[in-house]
Amino acid sequence: MESGGDWQLTERVRASIRSGTGDLFAGAVRATRMAMIITDPHRLDNPIIYANDAFLRLTGYTRLEVTGRNCRFLQGPGTDLDAVARIRAAVDAERDVNEELLNYRKDGSTFHNALYLSPVHDEDGTLLFYFASQFDVSERHALAAERDRTRAAFDANALLLREIGHRARNDLQMISAMLTLQSGNSPDPAVRAALGEALGRIDALSTLYRQPPPTEDNAGHDLADLVGEIAETLVEASGRRDVALVLDLAPLRVRPEAAGPLALIVNEVVSNAIRHAFPSRAGRLTVRITRDGADVTVTVEDDGIGLSAAGDGSFEATLIEVLSRQIGGAIRVRPRDPAGTAVELRLPADRIGA
Repeated sequence: MESGGDWQLTERVRASIRSGTGDLFAGAVRATRMAMIITDPHRLDNPIIYANDAFLRLTGYTRLEVTGRNCRFLQGPGTDLDAVARIRAAVDAERDVNEELLNYRKDGSTFHNALYLSPVHDEDGTLLFYFASQFDVSERHALAAERDRTRAAFDANALLLREIGHRARNDLQMISAMLTLQSGNSPDPAVRAALGEALGRIDALSTLYRQPPPTEDNAGHDLADLVGEIAETLVEASGRRDVALVLDLAPLRVRPEAAGPLALIVNEVVSNAIRHAFPSRAGRLTVRITRDGADVTVTVEDDGIGLSAAGDGSFEATLIEVLSRQIGGAIRVRPRDPAGTAVELRLPADRIGA
């Protein structure tokens, strides 16, 4: 039987909770949409003495079914026993505790419960009751599980892409080897030159497969790395030690379907500049990637004799034009002051960006 001064305060809280009047705290507990209960540690097994309507809606029980019971009836086979032990230890120590654990409704369905439990003491420090709030965080757990499934699927796809890239790189190397052999066996300089250009295009495409595969945080290809590697490889392969290469490449991730055409365009423009802009003297070749509002611009500039890479009806010019249209871009060739040529490829960022 309840008696004594401590119980008078407890009974007052109970009465005000039931009526929703008098005690502002009790009224708030009764009206809030967050599930809340109050338990009495002075009774056997620390039973629930009050559960608000939100708790009843969350668990599916009636007030009569929960009153007088320890809230362990919400536990089930999937409940983390370590979390339960930590809650029990906090109750014994009369301290706050915050835990997430799997609970079970009356119909057997589960929910992830973010439980906050706190002891309530009177002015003298005497324990009166425990106050506990419950918050259903099942949606967050479902999102986390979906994220884990998505990450696992992404990792599996990345592994598959690495294998496909490895095989594609091997196939391109085999094609390069055959073209190199055919070029070496041809006595015709024009044939050797054409095969050399084809080898350059194959190597530009091979660059795509030498880049790290996309990750969950970095989809697509790094355009700056791609363009920089192509330009550096072409200058080195030309043997032109007197051509200075300057790279000014803003970072940008691009979609795989745009990376291939961009690699070929850069290969054609840079190759043309190396071959024709500096026939008998040293020079400077500058490659830039800039972002201007909704557009991305890839620019190749030389300070050579003024020959252009587009607009002359050649195969290279036609290829550049076709590839540019394929990814929604526009090519512009203009003279530089005081000398040289600038080839600009302007592209919509929302079409090529990853």
